[in-house]
Amino acid sequence: MDGLVSLLPQPHYDQVLGLWDEMEQKFGLRGIRVTPYRHFSWQIAECYDSPRLQTALEELAARSQPFSVETVGLGLFTGEAPVLYVPVVVSAQLADFHRQVWEAVSGLGSAVSPYYAPDHWVPHISLAYEDWTPERIGPVMREMALRSFNWRFEVNNFSFIYEPCGTVGELMVTIPFKG
Repeated sequence: MDGLVSLLPQPHYDQVLGLWDEMEQKFGLRGIRVTPYRHFSWQIAECYDSPRLQTALEELAARSQPFSVETVGLGLFTGEAPVLYVPVVVSAQLADFHRQVWEAVSGLGSAVSPYYAPDHWVPHISLAYEDWTPERIGPVMREMALRSFNWRFEVNNFSFIYEPCGTVGELMVTIPFKG
């Protein structure tokens, strides 16, 4: 799956890496490293028309100003492939911006994930997936539950992560907001 994302700014970029390192050392969790860039996603798809996507993102970034978002607590997507994450609070500004992104890139991806559509989108910063098993959930949650994940940071870029099935993701482009 390819991803249209925003990379986290410092110090949160390194904080998340520290959490990944800690979960790998203490619990053997390495699956998150398939996408080695700390981010939250606007949309993911099986593949994108990369040149047209980059043009659309450049146009949107040219008129977009950086804005702040907040995170709170921990979340868990349940099911056969659970995901541990830090939820990004969906403010009216963030929801409106997501709709603009969705409209700007509409039709540029194939097999777009419906979980990222404006009515279903749960923005998040992934901490563990792939090798995140039921046996590991309890110990990891006990370790993380007493920590604060109340962050505030600026969203100031679009990035495109190319991640063909079974390979580590590659950061193809980062486009700063210029509006």
